[in-house]
Amino acid sequence: MSLALAWGTVALHASAAEQGDKLAAILEQQQSLKANIDAGTSGLSPRQVRVIRKEQETVFAIAGSNTRFDQLNIQEQIRLENALERINANVVGTRVAQENQDTCWTEAKTGSKMKVTRCGTQEEIDEARRGARAWMEKPKICIPPGCGG
Repeated sequence: MSLALAWGTVALHASAAEQGDKLAAILEQQQSLKANIDAGTSGLSPRQVRVIRKEQETVFAIAGSNTRFDQLNIQEQIRLENALERINANVVGTRVAQENQDTCWTEAKTGSKMKVTRCGTQEEIDEARRGARAWMEKPKICIPPGCGG
């Protein structure tokens, strides 16, 4: 029992160390990308460069005030992940990458004050939206025949 607890503690500390390194790695990667864009060697369109610079401002603002990933609150983590996904979609530069881009959002759970964070690809969001529209377009009034009566 104590051995399992000790391994759990070691894993927890290792995970925390990796999270700290994660934020440093993100900053290093984004600074390298920024240097490539500034040098003009990125091969990206002006629109892609504008989007990437805007998202990098978000990344630097969030990561600049913290030294470890686990110091970020959940909203900052969501904003950081979304910004990184948008940067990746523009660097890859394909429609497939933009459709597979993960996006997270917070929504209120119906009937409670509890907030839930949901994540999904843009393709999944669009599919859910189409399904909701199709459901809303169905008539809600029973018109004979077929009313069960």
